[in-house]
Amino acid sequence: MKAVLTFLRSRRYLAVIGFSLLQGCSMQQHQLNDLAQTLDNGNASQVLTEVAQREYPERDLAQYKLTLGLLRAVNGDFAGGINELQAAKTEINQLQALSVSENIGAVTVNETLRSYTSTASERMLLQQLLILSYLMEDDLDGARVEVLQMQELAKSLPESGLSGLVSSSYYLGGLVYELGDETDSAMISYRQAYQVMQTSEASIPRVLQDSLLLASKQLGLRSEHDKYVQKFGHDVKPLARNKSQLVLVYWGGVVSAKQQQYMSVYAPSLGYNISLALPYYAKNYVKPVPWRFSVLGKTAETEIFDDVNLLARADLEAESAAIYAAALARVIIKQTALHEVQKKDEDGLATLLLNITSMISEMADVRSWNMLPASIQVQRLTLDAGTYYLQQPSLTQGLSVTDVAPIIPVLTTPELVAPVLINATASISDDIADSADESDNGLSLPPSNTALADAATNSDAISSNTNSSDRINSDTISPESVAMTNIGHLPAVTVAAAPLLLKPGQTVLLFYSSAAKKAYTPLSP
Repeated sequence: MKAVLTFLRSRRYLAVIGFSLLQGCSMQQHQLNDLAQTLDNGNASQVLTEVAQREYPERDLAQYKLTLGLLRAVNGDFAGGINELQAAKTEINQLQALSVSENIGAVTVNETLRSYTSTASERMLLQQLLILSYLMEDDLDGARVEVLQMQELAKSLPESGLSGLVSSSYYLGGLVYELGDETDSAMISYRQAYQVMQTSEASIPRVLQDSLLLASKQLGLRSEHDKYVQKFGHDVKPLARNKSQLVLVYWGGVVSAKQQQYMSVYAPSLGYNISLALPYYAKNYVKPVPWRFSVLGKTAETEIFDDVNLLARADLEAESAAIYAAALARVIIKQTALHEVQKKDEDGLATLLLNITSMISEMADVRSWNMLPASIQVQRLTLDAGTYYLQQPSLTQGLSVTDVAPIIPVLTTPELVAPVLINATASISDDIADSADESDNGLSLPPSNTALADAATNSDAISSNTNSSDRINSDTISPESVAMTNIGHLPAVTVAAAPLLLKPGQTVLLFYSSAAKKAYTPLSP
């Protein structure tokens, strides 16, 4: 206590106060919260640009890297996202043992002087996003390493409560093992996901039920399999040889932001009430609902695995006792220091200044990984092996999986459309589909039709001289290139989508984030 009081009386204390205020901790967090809420509009690209240009205090490095990594990933830059997320993980691990100076600053000024280290659920979701990103990069070994690290992390979770109990992370761990033909390890992960959902008293998704049933059957665990059959009321058959599976992971909405509130409590050592600044989450929030999309013309729904808002509140509840104790000790120390100054302050100026700075500097730590989704949902589809197409969401329709090549509108002005493109038909020839390069996860990428359309639009064939001998005849345009609506005044050029080749017996991952309103398959642009 003596060392703390000495610190409070020193110029260094005032310097720390000034530094804290100049950094505008609270204002910066509120700005990030505002940006996060705009992700519901699907403008992840714009938010990424704004966040990447921001400056941040060194103590917020982990939070900044987490945010930047998430935004890069949902914008399709999975390699860049991995780099940022790994940097965040390294920073968090290094900060597990806080420095003495950070502790003194947090105890005497406010909690925001501590380096941000994330919560239990955030660390589990960090592992999940890394797993997803490595799978999108077609790096199964990299994803497996993250699963192993997640399992080690899970050993340090609180023994009670829901903090850190992220069932979808365990399920994805099982999927990684399944993709690597490690059925025994997959079974362990699926059991863990099941246990987490039982602890949280959540309904067990059919996706998880089927994974438990199939894995236990494949491993010959008859007793456990029979238990699941009785519990779930159905059984499953192994995947037919001519079938394949598409696993959709959906990140929807935006998690709630922490807020600050003041609580008046009686301090016996002082003999009067004091005001504590504490973080909290609003009690009411929008509960997650299944997300709908279209598969071969029929409506399908995802199944809810995690309510991230619930996890965030569980994290805060797990930390609330320590936060309250720190806030109480901090205010008592400030008030004690104020009494000490009053004894020697003849003109009252020092007392006034210290009282003002004590009140202004008392802030709750409302930092969080505030751009996480509000819910994580999964669906697993069994399809005939073959060629499929992903039609990205638009203003008029949602995500669609179809076996007919869709045409996607690309807005432009009529003047920029080549006359030879008007009334052209959209198609994709078999030789183009056959020549597509396949990855291990089944993604096929044909030549870019957008590039072909741009090349045709900007070519020398587009000229005001309609009689020019250099004009390209419509017969010279390959059938896979472009299509123009036959209503000439509409400013739209449509481009055929790239196919997704599903091999017999193959399981392919599809990741969709509402923050970008776009679906990604492994190695997709």
